[in-house]
Amino acid sequence: MRFSIKNRRIIKYQELFKKSRIMRGDYHHPLRREKTVYGLEVLKKTKKTPVLLVTPETGRLPDEMGSLARFISGKSGGLGEVVTALCEGLRERQIECHLATLNLKKRFQNECNLDEGKWREIRYKIDPDKIHLVSSSIFANLPTAYSGDPLLNAAEFQKQMVNNIIKTVRAKHEGRLILHSHDWMAGGVITAYAKSRGCHILHTVHNVHTGQIPLDMFFGVDIEGLSWNIYFSEEYGKVCVDSQATAIKSASLVNFVGENFLREIVNDYFLDRSIIPHSVRHEIKAKYYTGAALSIMNATSPRIYSERCEHLKKNYGPYDDVISAKRENLVEFQKRTGLIVNPEAILLYWPSRLDPAQKGVELLEDIALKFVIALGDVQIAIVANGVASDRAHEEILGRISWASGGKITYQRFDEKLSLLGYAAASDVFGASLYEPCGQIDQVGNIYGATATNRDTGGYHDKIKELTLQCDGAHRDEGNGFLFRDYDPGGLWYGLTRSVRFHRRPLEIREKQIKRIMRETRQKYDLSTMVDEYVRVYERLNGGKPLV
Repeated sequence: MRFSIKNRRIIKYQELFKKSRIMRGDYHHPLRREKTVYGLEVLKKTKKTPVLLVTPETGRLPDEMGSLARFISGKSGGLGEVVTALCEGLRERQIECHLATLNLKKRFQNECNLDEGKWREIRYKIDPDKIHLVSSSIFANLPTAYSGDPLLNAAEFQKQMVNNIIKTVRAKHEGRLILHSHDWMAGGVITAYAKSRGCHILHTVHNVHTGQIPLDMFFGVDIEGLSWNIYFSEEYGKVCVDSQATAIKSASLVNFVGENFLREIVNDYFLDRSIIPHSVRHEIKAKYYTGAALSIMNATSPRIYSERCEHLKKNYGPYDDVISAKRENLVEFQKRTGLIVNPEAILLYWPSRLDPAQKGVELLEDIALKFVIALGDVQIAIVANGVASDRAHEEILGRISWASGGKITYQRFDEKLSLLGYAAASDVFGASLYEPCGQIDQVGNIYGATATNRDTGGYHDKIKELTLQCDGAHRDEGNGFLFRDYDPGGLWYGLTRSVRFHRRPLEIREKQIKRIMRETRQKYDLSTMVDEYVRVYERLNGGKPLV
């Protein structure tokens, strides 16, 4: 006997299964015997069910996605790297994977050094295959999906997804489709429409921000027909679609990229701050208490591992001379950024965006200059942009950098320089107020740096206190340092503990750094993350494999 959440009555599960072949609780089923002919078993071939990833961001896509893949990269955060890693893993498993994203034409052209004529030739002559670009003059010249007017960008993206792309992908596969939406911009009417048409939906919450899009921006979309699946809100006297809350409401399953952050939302953390919209918290709780919320930890694409990253002065892995390689990369980074060239310096590296609402950049600004003065062997590097059009913190950190006399550097985000910074760093740090997952600690550990951050959300999940056997601990374990208080003193405390470790003798540091590099590669293996997503897709697919 089973209890159904949808109709809240007891179901005779075995009988119902015999009649309609409803999926069981597990994910994997062997192929069923259809009939026997002359003593041979004839197996019914399973038709492929495609997965459509809908995302406002992506990193460099695998070549298996089609000839257009090498020209598409709109990364502006960890979300893009996760989508890239997922595409790589699904294609390796021969799973039919499609991706829909915004055509940030000008950015794609600049990254590939293409003029308008070359870009048009590519778009008109290359079959996009598995990549579906939503084109519009509204965001064609923007550097990211969140630049300009994000609500206008989102409305245009969502309208075209509903009126064109979802239909196109489903039609190619006789109506079969699993839609995997990422972030609020890929939610809203996209997920409401997909649910109304019987699609199975997985929505991944990368952050709790939402977009309140006025209904008049959805001219051309049958909002009335989708209203049952939409979470409506009111903003500035207008009725709006709450994009994140609608995505969560419409989804068959909701995935978080960190387990602790999900618990914090359900347990009413941060009620004293305007961090998590009430609508989003309400819908998350509804999914959680009906067993439709889950957590899959992000993994980093092996493409950027320190062994093979093409932007480093010297590549290295956990079985190489890590300290020597990191010194070479440190010197190269110091030369490029104007830091005092000193291969023995302890470099503390901040690669997070300059976001005062989440990342705690004001705490960094408060202590940075005082910290490098008090600890003479320390340097601090920041490679990051401000949020949207806010340049205030870029200017503040620029002035602090100039005043430090070569002990602190601030650089705007550049992917090549950012990856070199990881290879140069002794410790990768931040000061997050809250964090759904965070990825800087993972990448830092992969590159042989410790990680320091506040004990919250994803950092609570992933950063374990570094304890050493030589200090009396039962065994060597941990990968960094946590601090509790969200204030300058808390950040100072965490960084001081990191510096204390990096001042220890070479043989102690090298042993721990190599261990951290090995353990991180094992724990956050891409295959493990993709396997978890595939199991969820198969669950949505009625327990049947996708291929």
